[in-house]
Parts: sequence; structure tokens; C-alpha cells
Amino acid sequence: MASKVRVNLTLDETMVAQAKAVGVNLSAVAEEAIRLQTRAEESRRWIEQNRSALEAKAKLVEEQGLWSDGLRLF
Repeated sequence: MASKVRVNLTLDETMVAQAKAVGVNLSAVAEEAIRLQTRAEESRRWIEQNRSALEAKAKLVEEQGLWSDGLRLF
């Protein structure tokens, strides 16, 4: 497990009170949300960086079809 670091967050007071009242682990929720947002941003950046290659591949498939087109049994 990675080591933990303390950070300061500013959150809505009512929301925090409601979360604590029902037993929500704020640290765990924040960590998971940051993990998901980080993955989404990494994915967005990868797509942007590779856009030209993705478009070229899509054009090639559109023009020539897939290698397996003639092999389908159904």
C-alpha cells in the first residue's frame, strides 16, 4: 500500500455533517474520486495525443474493412 499524505480540503459543512452521520469515510471517498478523475484525464490526454493515429486507423478500416471480414461464419 502506498504511503499516505495529509492534505487540506474545503468542503461544504452540511455535506460533511450528513456524510459523517451515515458513516461515510470521507478520505476513502475522496481518494476513489481522485483516482477515477485521474484515470479519466489520463485517458483523455492519451486519446488527444494519439488522435491522428486513431483517425488514420479508422479511415483504413473504413476503406479496406477488417482483416476478419471474410472469415465470419454467421
